[in-house]
Amino acid sequence: MSEQAVQIRTGGKILQSPCGPIIHGLEDVLIKNTSISDIDGDKGILWYRGYRIEDLAQHSTYEEVSYLILYGKLPTKKDLENYVSRMRKNRDLRLETVEVIRNLAKAHPMFALEAAVAAEGAYDEDNHKLAEALRLGRYKAEEKELAYKIAEKLVAKMPTIVAYHYRLSRNLDIVKPREDLSHSANFLYMMFGKEPDPLAVRGIDLYLMLHADHEVPASTFTAHVVASTLSDLYSAVAAAVAALKGPLHGGANEMAVRSYLEIGDPLKAKDVVEAATKPGGPKLMGVGHRVYKAYDPRAKIFREFSKDYVAKFGDPKNLYAIASAIEHEVLNHPYFQQRRLYPNVDFWSGIAFYYMGVPYEYFTPIFAVSRVVGWVAHILEYWENNRIFRPRACYVGPHDLQYVPIEQR
Repeated sequence: MSEQAVQIRTGGKILQSPCGPIIHGLEDVLIKNTSISDIDGDKGILWYRGYRIEDLAQHSTYEEVSYLILYGKLPTKKDLENYVSRMRKNRDLRLETVEVIRNLAKAHPMFALEAAVAAEGAYDEDNHKLAEALRLGRYKAEEKELAYKIAEKLVAKMPTIVAYHYRLSRNLDIVKPREDLSHSANFLYMMFGKEPDPLAVRGIDLYLMLHADHEVPASTFTAHVVASTLSDLYSAVAAAVAALKGPLHGGANEMAVRSYLEIGDPLKAKDVVEAATKPGGPKLMGVGHRVYKAYDPRAKIFREFSKDYVAKFGDPKNLYAIASAIEHEVLNHPYFQQRRLYPNVDFWSGIAFYYMGVPYEYFTPIFAVSRVVGWVAHILEYWENNRIFRPRACYVGPHDLQYVPIEQR
């Protein structure tokens, strides 16, 4: 151990450590090799399994993208038919899980989502069987097949948990899933109890595709850490939900929409953006990204969808108009140009949700409905060469203090 303090700059802070460099927040620390997704932040490119997000958003569906992420290849027609059939049969929840959601109906839906995922795992015999095999050190072909079966269940059930909580929180009867509807259409049907508008279905499907994976942000890393102990898949996903619940990870699209409503007028955009450049000024929600130093490719896609959505249904609160005005000012302001700060997907995605009637508190749960496939895919990938995570900390406290009896303190 070096006695000389080492200064490093990470995360905007100067840290000192007598032990050596400390990577604050594990920023840019590599934890594994992956073939699931890749990001070129300087050029604004996102790939899933080698396919650009723009191509997938234009031509694909969430079912197909989730298969790609989980199984590493685009499905054949037969592959996709079988996958969709399995997913649709696995949508509903156990009665015990429904009771958990009912008991948490007045809680924030992220608490209910976390608890319901754990509850499904507690009653899933496949989950117990796999957990026992992992405990005994077995992870061969049979166990891997079981792991993928459980992963599919999690992807299928996540929308049902969110929709059931929405219904129960409003003292409405739950709407059972339908096997004749797509993943996204069924989700909207379970939430609102009516045939969804095709454009709204397209918007949900786009959102789910755009957020299906994004390398290793906090929630995905959390899933890795829990799974590395050989805990079960449901528990690892529940932990990922807990990480996503934190405002530094989830909720930016909610805050963006709230800010547009507060601004209220596109003509105020110039003053708002200028104020954001001043010390202590307001933060522009949805502008800037930890990885992207160019325009987020997902933001471009959802900007165009939001434009189509308000063209069909109107923009009575001026949300799209305000966002467009703010974006124009940001893209042409030297402060943001020099710092390479651009709108990200959260800047645009909440607008359509708001006009669909989705309450703010369900914005982040819908993110989990999308990202669950990335979480489980990363877990299964990591289990191929598992090693429990065990980082170290640099101790900077005293040693060998003398114990003083309580009477003498």
